[in-house]
Amino acid sequence: MTAREQLVWAARYAALSDHSVDAVRLANQAVRTLRTYNVDNERFLGPEYEAARSGPGLTFDEFRLWYPVALKIARRHSPGAEEVDAAACQRAYDSYRQSASDFY
Repeated sequence: MTAREQLVWAARYAALSDHSVDAVRLANQAVRTLRTYNVDNERFLGPEYEAARSGPGLTFDEFRLWYPVALKIARRHSPGAEEVDAAACQRAYDSYRQSASDFY
């Protein structure tokens, strides 16, 4: 949950704290509604960027094994692990290597 979502959730919950069961449900609903507006312009870039942010220093062989599985988990409706070809994996690894320096 982003900081904005936490704030919206807390405000909605506090406004309805007398009705605790409804407060949780309505606070969750407020956050879901906020997400549909995408006010923070957040979009999923890919697991390679998350790995770069973590900075584990994966080799290509490690990345090649990890990436299709991470992509499948991150995007439920994305191509399956068997559909990530060598060229797509290489492009993702290049992005991973290039963006790793952004987080140092």
